[in-house]
Amino acid sequence: MSHGTHTPTLHLPNPLKLGLLALAGIAIASSWLIFPYFVQGQQLLRGVGDESRMIKGETVAQYLTRELVKTPNLEITATFASDEYFQYVDRARIVGNLRPDRNMIFFVSETVHTGELPVDPPRATLRVGDIEYEPALADGPTNVEHHRLSVFSFPKVDANGDPIDFESAGRMRLYVASPYLGSPNPITFAGGWDAPYSLPEELKSRADITPVAALALGAGLLSSVLTPCLLQLVVMFGGIIAGFSTVPGKEGVDVQRMTPIIRRKVMQIAFAFVLGFTLLYVLAGALIGAIGHQAQLVFAEYSRVVAVASGVIVILLGLWIGFRGTRELACRVPNRLEMQSLSIKDIAGTALASMGYALGCTACFGGAIVATLIVYVGAIGSAMIGASIMLTFAIGVAIPFLLAAFYISKMDSILNALARHARKLSYASMVIIIAFGLILITDNFHTVSDMIYPYLGLN
Repeated sequence: MSHGTHTPTLHLPNPLKLGLLALAGIAIASSWLIFPYFVQGQQLLRGVGDESRMIKGETVAQYLTRELVKTPNLEITATFASDEYFQYVDRARIVGNLRPDRNMIFFVSETVHTGELPVDPPRATLRVGDIEYEPALADGPTNVEHHRLSVFSFPKVDANGDPIDFESAGRMRLYVASPYLGSPNPITFAGGWDAPYSLPEELKSRADITPVAALALGAGLLSSVLTPCLLQLVVMFGGIIAGFSTVPGKEGVDVQRMTPIIRRKVMQIAFAFVLGFTLLYVLAGALIGAIGHQAQLVFAEYSRVVAVASGVIVILLGLWIGFRGTRELACRVPNRLEMQSLSIKDIAGTALASMGYALGCTACFGGAIVATLIVYVGAIGSAMIGASIMLTFAIGVAIPFLLAAFYISKMDSILNALARHARKLSYASMVIIIAFGLILITDNFHTVSDMIYPYLGLN
């Protein structure tokens, strides 16, 4: 009587079951959506130091505002909207257009209590020393009745392109002229500001930003500002897991031998991915905190360049995933050193891909991030505060991702699929990652989100 060698039968998973298990993993990774669905982000943000923020903004505005005329019939004020002004007053979202780093910005408010204002906005000129300058931008509504707010922008360089030394002149005066109260000729009023034009130190304090406020700000960002970015980050996470967690080899490898290795790699890759975007967001928060309102100008100036560079990095890493899929490491008895080398490269590639895409995300949504932090935190002046706010935000995303990876590592059906179809998954991941790199390069970041949003009931 002879005894043959018994080979254990490997049961292939049901495609429907495998699909449902994968969808469950995606759902876990997307569980941060609880914030936009159940947390009113804008209300949460407004609740963070709202009273103190409004008081500070009003105080700063009053400090920079001059009363040009105040009579029972006519009131005119002019506010010098310096670059510091936008740190405290809720007009931070327009700073990218006005560019107070390049221009002297003034808001002129006109109010009449009897009759109507002139049809057209007033004429404004700026006198610095003995020289008078005309505005490059004069914008205000026409045909208003009793109140009008106009904006005037004067370049900080003269006609020859040389910087104007506003500080040395010691004083600047804004002249506003219009035929008020039915006058046949323009009537001119003036307001003056003395150098130095920076805010005093007592107005820059932000002692009201407590650890609790930082937590609320992070949650507010998560629930109201960056949802489009995170939806795409989930897809990137799935592509990275499918690509880097595999051990390259031919189809039909020894699944039972590869599954324990892939189980470890899933968690390693997930930690590397989370670490990548967390580090990037914390660094971005520290930058915003350190340079305050100047971060708005940095993002306005360099966001496209950063997005393109990030897209190139992501595409190169996508190509690397496709290349690694051509190897046949899993078809041989795994060499410990070669496996360790592969793991190190995969972990480094994952972290780099995560940071690259998060950097592109930050570039695309940098204006929203900075505007939100500047409006609700003001002149942060602290890298620690900015970093802690963005760390809170990143943790809110990281926890669901890690939970999803833990879930995947426990699902033998998914691990078997990762082992058996390593090459196909590598190529599929390559396509997904390259596609998202192209989205960054071509500035179509919102396209995917706009397709998904209607089905999620978000806006």
